[in-house]
Amino acid sequence: MNDLLAAMNLAYNTTLKARARYELAQKGQGGILPAPCEAVRLWHAIGAAWLLQSNNRFWVGIHCADYPRGLLELKDPPLILFGEGQRELLRARGVAMVGSRNATRTGLGTAQGFAQAFAQAGWGVVSGLAEGIDGAAHAGALQAKGATIAVLGCGPDEVYPKHHAGLKNQIIQQGGLVLSEYPPGTAPQPAFFPRRNRIIAALADALLVVEAALRSGSLITARVASELGRPVAAIPGSIHSSQSKGCHAMIKKGALLVETAQELLDEALASLPEYKISCMLQEDDIPCNEDLNCHDDTDTEMDESLARVLSSLGHDPLHVDTLADQLGLNTEDTLAALTELELLGQVLSESGGRWVRANGVF
Repeated sequence: MNDLLAAMNLAYNTTLKARARYELAQKGQGGILPAPCEAVRLWHAIGAAWLLQSNNRFWVGIHCADYPRGLLELKDPPLILFGEGQRELLRARGVAMVGSRNATRTGLGTAQGFAQAFAQAGWGVVSGLAEGIDGAAHAGALQAKGATIAVLGCGPDEVYPKHHAGLKNQIIQQGGLVLSEYPPGTAPQPAFFPRRNRIIAALADALLVVEAALRSGSLITARVASELGRPVAAIPGSIHSSQSKGCHAMIKKGALLVETAQELLDEALASLPEYKISCMLQEDDIPCNEDLNCHDDTDTEMDESLARVLSSLGHDPLHVDTLADQLGLNTEDTLAALTELELLGQVLSESGGRWVRANGVF
């Protein structure tokens, strides 16, 4: 029980609001602000109750032996993960599959078919349980009786979208894994989904974008995977479809063009340690995240609150707490605004909770 309480304490201190303070304290530059006792007790109760309800629920810390190796390559790896399902999948080989929420019927069928092929070849399928391509990828792996990992942008006891509750349960019941860096009781928030995407990219050995518009959040996941040295592939589509333009842009920038699942397995995964995409996607190519309910073909206007945050940030790294104090905002709201600005290609996140304007943004 002491280990469980320790995990709950760590989970509380690594929520979106407190994470920056935690990282700063780890570097010896300051301490964590005391958390409200009532909130800690509530999180303890929720987390402990959730973990004890089933023997296939667990938590794994960054120093545990079975912590996913790929996540250690991130500049901000999750300090703790909560999971339900097969813990062994934390170290299993897999392919991440991402794409549009507003996928075409062809795209959904393609995602399902590729996922089935990956599963039949013994590879797990990693995705985000979102609408569209994500859901089709999970379903395809399950139909092939293969393993699939769903990474959530909420606590492991929550589900988004709500109508994917049945799919989530099916993943768990059929030997898959549901994973989250957010503790039980954490409702989905817009700022959580971009952070979820980095876990999807780092967990897998390669990444495939099935369908994506030019301003699709899937391209952010692809960029993270590419920066980590993962093979990144895209499926071409009709030149008349807006849902194919993001994939075409990736291919032009060096992503592997694949028409069959076997091509990705043969050409990319066979030489995994050496394979890299040379032409990285740039931040200003991918300003929108699908999980934030952005519309792929609609221009995004920066509202006044985002403009205010951006105007307070220069080209010298600034800690999120310092920025929040300058703006008179709380850390959570400031970090949420910074995340949106990152999706717009206006700012970049650095280590230790620091942020800076993107090159070329004045």
